[in-house]
Amino acid sequence: MIKVIDDLLDNSDFKKLSEFILSKEFPWFFLEDKVHKGDGHFQMCHNFFLSGAPQSRFVKILDPFISKLNISKVIRIKANITFKKEKNIETGMHTDVKLKNNEKFKTAVYYCNNNNGSTLFENGERIYSKENRAVIFDGDQLHCGVDCTDVSRRVVINFNYIEKKDA
Repeated sequence: MIKVIDDLLDNSDFKKLSEFILSKEFPWFFLEDKVHKGDGHFQMCHNFFLSGAPQSRFVKILDPFISKLNISKVIRIKANITFKKEKNIETGMHTDVKLKNNEKFKTAVYYCNNNNGSTLFENGERIYSKENRAVIFDGDQLHCGVDCTDVSRRVVINFNYIEKKDA
């Protein structure tokens, strides 16, 4: 099931996050491969959490997402930035992570800016990048990012997490 939430964060949290993550001060790191080794697609990323462990001194900026996404346990959180292309290029279909014990988890893609890029799912459903929008789906669902052509960059934050059980 694919769930789309517009205006996920309240205005003040969204403004604080977007001003920071879209600023020249936010650190990005080059990745030569986007989905698979040697795929010919590069991107910049910022790892907030890997294997559940904090990797960034900026993890506090993610606090508003913990309750909004109903996160019980973080697996991985990273921001990705891709740059304007001449056409909307789809990268390879993939899942973000695979857990050793096949534990069920959620993936959320949070869009930091407006652009004509998107997230495309194996079933053909497409969710367009709209600032402060999140798309949430089962972590084993195949999907891919689609680059933008209308603005200089597409910025998303990918969340992989265990959802809290309903009480």
